[in-house]
Amino acid sequence: MAEKNKKRNLILTAVSLIVILSVSAVLIILSLNMQRKAEANDIRLSADDVVTGITKKMNYTNLSAISNIERYYEIPKDTVSDYAMYISGKSGVETEIACFVLKDSDSQSVLDKAISEYLNEKNPSSQASAQLINSSVATHYPYVLVVVAQDSESAVKAFETVLNESRNSSDE
Repeated sequence: MAEKNKKRNLILTAVSLIVILSVSAVLIILSLNMQRKAEANDIRLSADDVVTGITKKMNYTNLSAISNIERYYEIPKDTVSDYAMYISGKSGVETEIACFVLKDSDSQSVLDKAISEYLNEKNPSSQASAQLINSSVATHYPYVLVVVAQDSESAVKAFETVLNESRNSSDE
């Protein structure tokens, strides 16, 4: 009888260990998947926060917020959830910074087309043609940045810095 109890206890212990290990493995896998999804969407700045951060890092002054962005970009409805656009007040040297927050990844190509159309509409015979050469578009999902400035590449680097700093501060 004692040997039967030993066998039964041994079997129960083995089954318990298998169940515990299985549940642990499932929880670890779920945790890793959730962590990957969180990393993809861990930045939650508004478009205005992004543009303001860039302007501070670039020491841009005399930029004015544009509230009627539809005047510049023809963005189809339900493509972006937020946007901000600032344009320089100085004549002669044009600086434009626009940031869009995509609603979903499927909206990327639609927004890219609207941005391309806007940049192509700039009249190549005007003084904006030199600026058009200095335009940059950068994507860091869900954010899309458009910069038209003499130092557009530096502004794109500032964009990445703003997003990285936001990510790092949210990790702490």
